[in-house]
Amino acid sequence: MKDPSFRLERAIEAALSGGVFVSGLLLLVGLAGARPGLLRSGVVLLMLTPVARVLVMTVGLFHERDYVFGALSLWILAVLASGIWVSVRL
Repeated sequence: MKDPSFRLERAIEAALSGGVFVSGLLLLVGLAGARPGLLRSGVVLLMLTPVARVLVMTVGLFHERDYVFGALSLWILAVLASGIWVSVRL
């Protein structure tokens, strides 16, 4: 059985790689087809990829019963979410 921290690192790597890959694909298709909606979606997804990383990390830390760092990661996620909420409202 693999170390739980190794599995968490792999999950974070998958979230980051998947976000960058899908974002790049949206950007490429948007550029090739002159589709501003796809370009915008690609940029937004690229900007949200680090948020997905924090989300995966938070879930993984609580799953590993590391409550102190899980709570800290949850706090960081709340700060990111509040920043996104404020920027959408402006």
